[in-house]
Amino acid sequence: MHLPRLGLRTFGLFAAIGVAAAGSLINCAAPQADADPPVGEDAIGVDNKLGLGLRYDEATGTVQATLRQELSAGERIYVRVRREKAEKLSQKNIDCAEIAQASNALTAGKRDGSGKLVFQGPAVDKSIVDLLHVYDDPRWATGDVAQALKDDLREHGSVPVVEACKMKGAKFSAKLQVNLAYAWDQGSLDHQAGAQTRSIHLRAGDGGAPSGIDETNVRSQTEYGQLCVDDLGEIPFFKKNGAGKYDTFDCRNLVGTTATGTTGPIPGVEGAMIPVTIAGEAQSKCSPGKELGLNSESYGCMDKADHGMFLATGDVQPGPMVVTAKNDRGTHWLLLCRKVADDGNGMTKTTVFNDMAMIGHNPRTGRTCFFQNSIGSGRDGAHVPHPADVEKSTTVWSTSVQSYCSGSCHAADAFVHSPWIDGAKRSDGTTVVPKMGENPDFPVSQLDAPYSIIAADNLGFSIPKQLVSDEVGACNNCHRLAGNTLGTFARWSTGTGDEYYSKITDFGKAFEASHWMPPRTEGVTAANWDASKFGVAMAFIKNCDSNSSDPKCLWADSPRGAFNNPSTSR
Repeated sequence: MHLPRLGLRTFGLFAAIGVAAAGSLINCAAPQADADPPVGEDAIGVDNKLGLGLRYDEATGTVQATLRQELSAGERIYVRVRREKAEKLSQKNIDCAEIAQASNALTAGKRDGSGKLVFQGPAVDKSIVDLLHVYDDPRWATGDVAQALKDDLREHGSVPVVEACKMKGAKFSAKLQVNLAYAWDQGSLDHQAGAQTRSIHLRAGDGGAPSGIDETNVRSQTEYGQLCVDDLGEIPFFKKNGAGKYDTFDCRNLVGTTATGTTGPIPGVEGAMIPVTIAGEAQSKCSPGKELGLNSESYGCMDKADHGMFLATGDVQPGPMVVTAKNDRGTHWLLLCRKVADDGNGMTKTTVFNDMAMIGHNPRTGRTCFFQNSIGSGRDGAHVPHPADVEKSTTVWSTSVQSYCSGSCHAADAFVHSPWIDGAKRSDGTTVVPKMGENPDFPVSQLDAPYSIIAADNLGFSIPKQLVSDEVGACNNCHRLAGNTLGTFARWSTGTGDEYYSKITDFGKAFEASHWMPPRTEGVTAANWDASKFGVAMAFIKNCDSNSSDPKCLWADSPRGAFNNPSTSR
């Protein structure tokens, strides 16, 4: 896994890009004020009335600004590339004067095959491009990445940003900010041989058929989000206000939000706080001396609890939320907000979540999408944006789509269960996370149910083979066995693994609580577990997990359904 070298080199990154781009400013007069009238909201963002756009040209490693019409006398384009913290991204707060001082004035553009007027911007430093993959390392899930990298991202930001302003004197007539991955997608669109200018969001003034970005060439979480909506249907947590525009969502209070307030509950959306219990009693505070402040990034603050979170090897904390809704296409969407940081209102009321993830899964087609926030940065749980919102998406969601989840935790199926997360209940008493045998869309023993991930081949998602040997029939007669369901999950759900159970109370270690798989253990006790069909199957699973080439271990692909070829899936 390639990770960028983000050390001392990045502390001078702004200077490396800004100064290099501004080399000719010595001979340029500073922008002067003029009498042009003020501009309105339609001059800001991707829908700006002048058609100001940004794209990354992979062939030259440069960014380019695009316009529909020629510049008038005295007008200039300024383009800057930098890194920023996710929570500080804002179209409205783009400082055009600062951008103009840090970059060359662009005055001449050329028409390209897309029909746009193209202005050549600066080259993009490799360290900025590398930020697109900074979260690819699966150790981010557990927080086991180098502290120096965490500190660097916290101080300097993890989002590679491209900004542009169209100015005359000191006044701007259009300004735009996008993440580099999105600009890369727009470059792919515009450089399609003979293609018309288009956007999957059909932005104002841009015509053309909706073609170009598909499962074979998507890079940004924004365009990936639109692909997921195309395939799975809309995400019910977010009210749609137009093409690529949505309200945000409050993961704590389960209401729609905007920049100025709340819009109230959303029909069909239901969620709950994931309880932390000690001897069956719910807890609302951390253990004494383990309180988590606003800048904490820990998953745990309890000495022990009845049930632990698998991702954090048994650690838990009060306050995580899980939310679900089913759309009109039958897709189940799930939003999980955890790694709680106390903003002063308490662990169960704070809206700061350092880890937010979302899954969309259609059980009929098997088609699935995964989204992950910029861990430790995009953490505003009161304003979670739609991934396909072209202006707000990157304030929470990681610039690149993180694919490591599919090879381990979500290898067998989209939704993973444990006593910890299943403590969150809907109003009818069923689990918030759709559960086999409980939710009618997810029957038990349906091993032929399809499972495939949108844009898997291009984005690096993988679904490992499942274990199908007869010897594991006691377990896979209910569900698939793949990824971590063969290893840590299998052990921790059947009472073994000191790294997990050392953090569990005696209440949680009792046989009935520690052996939560299989769901029904009539006649099976701690004394006869090893000799039972479940214990025998577990021994076989353990062997195959450590020695997959054993000829007794038979493997098969999970059914992909009707959508095997990403180039034809749409």
